[in-house]
Amino acid sequence: MLDRAIASNKILGKNFVTKYGTKQGIIVLGRVAPFGIGAVIGGGANAALATLAVRAGRRAFGEPPASWPE
Repeated sequence: MLDRAIASNKILGKNFVTKYGTKQGIIVLGRVAPFGIGAVIGGGANAALATLAVRAGRRAFGEPPASWPE
């Protein structure tokens, strides 16, 4: 999995510099970076909210049974 990410970064990095050049590429990267940061923060908040929802559900209903009746 990591090998694929590294390979795609090499390809995308070359295309990025070729398409935008180094100076303009940095400007574009600076404009896009906040979206990535926001996605990370949003993902963390979603994970925390989901954890709290599961805890509340377990507190309200108890642990699930080991097996369900058929």
